[in-house]
Amino acid sequence: MVANAVARRAGIGDAMTQTAALAPSTTGVAASLRSRIVLAIVIAALSGVYTWYQHGYLIARKSPPDSLYLWRAANALVDGVNPWQKEALNKASAMGSSTSADAQIHLVDPLYYPMPAVLIWTPLARLPYLTASTVFNICSAFFFVIAITREGLHRAWACGSVPFMVAMRFGQWSPLLVVAWAYPAFSAFLVAKPNLGVAMYASRFGRMATVTCIVALVVPTMLAPWWVPDWLRNVQQDMGHSAPHPAPITMFSGAGLVLLLALSRWRRPEARLVALLACVPQLPYWADQLPLMLVPDGRREMQAMMLATLIGFLCWAQFGGSGDVIDTIRPYAVAFTYGPALVLVLRRKNEGQLHAVAESFAARFRLLRRPPVD
Repeated sequence: MVANAVARRAGIGDAMTQTAALAPSTTGVAASLRSRIVLAIVIAALSGVYTWYQHGYLIARKSPPDSLYLWRAANALVDGVNPWQKEALNKASAMGSSTSADAQIHLVDPLYYPMPAVLIWTPLARLPYLTASTVFNICSAFFFVIAITREGLHRAWACGSVPFMVAMRFGQWSPLLVVAWAYPAFSAFLVAKPNLGVAMYASRFGRMATVTCIVALVVPTMLAPWWVPDWLRNVQQDMGHSAPHPAPITMFSGAGLVLLLALSRWRRPEARLVALLACVPQLPYWADQLPLMLVPDGRREMQAMMLATLIGFLCWAQFGGSGDVIDTIRPYAVAFTYGPALVLVLRRKNEGQLHAVAESFAARFRLLRRPPVD
């Protein structure tokens, strides 16, 4: 009872579950909030251990996780330095302890994340990087499990997928994007990763999500409007040079357009999610494809989706070749995530409740298609 009361006050209880839902489950059994919290604690703890060793390993090899950019940016912002300026992330004031191993890493890319993402990281700015990144991933994993298990504990199989493990390995935002899609009150996370966030918002917009996104974007801009042109310059001039971010529909010599078949089930939120995510730029390196784990319904589908990602990773390891990792892994990361998600969507009927505005538009469209009456 205490756990349920705390969860309701935090916005993750039964009252909020009425405002949004994952892909409607037909085979899963809803789990109690208490069991979900226990499972989330266990997976978050394991994710914390995994993060500590993986990030320590990457730092030792001078291969910075993505979260290092955000940690340095948060430090720079706290110190009054503009983190979107060139080389700002490599200044002494933005690197914390000068004796730590992470301070010796030179970041070659500018900051591509917007102000809301940096603000979310500011509470962790003064912690040592390894501690901060571990805390961030623990929180991400915990809320990810809470969000994805709303329709049953079987959905926790998503934590065994390659996208989840890669997201933990590099400190990515995608677990929190899943949280935002499930609980609109947390939609500020969509603004932190706008390329994926805009697709996830459009696939299932609502009043709560709209208000939260506007507040998360407008308030920081009103207080510090200078960040916008600097951020846009970084994104327009530099993003994609070191790591291309193609939209999946442009891949496979145009064959990626087949993903738009998901729109034939346009009434289903998970179908719109697949189609819209396929249209936005993203890094095909597994982590950005984690939101597709929202598509499976039931234990067998979730396990099949998880196994598909593992098979894709093993195929890349066996047949990927010896070129650049990002270039060789790209087709496998897309084919073994979007492919199974599309198949699952097409097996379902085109049914579901739309937002009132979208439902009104659909009704008008049906009227236009009717033959005139004499």
